[in-house]
Amino acid sequence: MEGRRRLHGAFAIDITLIEPDPNQPRKRIDPNHLTELTQSLKRHGVLQPISVRLIKETGRYRIVAGECRYTAAREAGLSDLPCWLKSPKENEVLVEQIVENWVRSDLNPFELADSLAILRDANGYTQKMLAEETGKSPGEISKLLSILGLNPDVQSLARRDETGRISKRHLYSISRLPAPMQSVVLEKVQTQNLTAVDVERIAERLSRQQETGDRRGQPKFRRAFKVSQGTVTFSFHSDSVSDKDLLHALHQVRQQLGED
Repeated sequence: MEGRRRLHGAFAIDITLIEPDPNQPRKRIDPNHLTELTQSLKRHGVLQPISVRLIKETGRYRIVAGECRYTAAREAGLSDLPCWLKSPKENEVLVEQIVENWVRSDLNPFELADSLAILRDANGYTQKMLAEETGKSPGEISKLLSILGLNPDVQSLARRDETGRISKRHLYSISRLPAPMQSVVLEKVQTQNLTAVDVERIAERLSRQQETGDRRGQPKFRRAFKVSQGTVTFSFHSDSVSDKDLLHALHQVRQQLGED
C-alpha cells in the first residue's frame, strides 16, 4: 500500500446528465477520429475520465475537458461516463480547454485564437499574462492573436478550410503580408500546396523589398538650380553629395536624353 493514495472527485455519471460546453474552443470534431474513438470505446470502454463541473441551476454536468470522448461514448451507446468533478472559476475553464486543445494538430488555428481573444478581453489580460496562464511563450501567443488581424476575406476562407493544409505558421506568415497580397498567397497554399516555409520566405522577401523601398523613398539630400525656364532639383538617397556627384548625375541625365 506504500506510495499510493485515494483520489477524490471521481464519479460514474449518467451520460444523459452531461452536456457539452457551448464555449468550448473546438467547434468541429474530425469524423475519422470520432469513428476510431467510438470503436475503441465499444471494445475497451472509457480508459481516461473526462472533466466536468456541476451547473447548480440545472443540475447538469458541463464538460470542461473531454468532449470528444463524451461524443464517442454517446455514439457507442454507453450509459454513463467516468468523470472528474471540478469546481473551476469561469476563466479557469477556458484556460484548461485552450491548453488541452493546443496540442491537437487538427484544431483550426482560429479556434485557439478566438478563445485567447475571449480570455484576454473578458479578464483584461495582456499577452504576457495570457502566456503565464496557458504556459505558452509570449511569442506564440502574439503569433496566434496576429492572425485575427488578417484581411476579413482571407479569414473567412481560412476559417472554412477543411483540407488541413493551412497551419498556424501559414497564417502568421500571411498576416505579415500587405492585405492585397494575402488572398493571393492563401490561394497558392490551397492550390499549389505551398509549405509554411515557402510562405515564410515570401513574407521575408516582400518585407525586405518594402523596407528597402521605404529607405529609398526618403531622399536625404536635395539641391535645386534655377534656370531660365524653371528649377532643376536633384534628390539623392545619400546625405553626403559633392559637386562631382552632381555633375555625374547631370551627365547621366544627358545620356538618357540622348544629348551625348
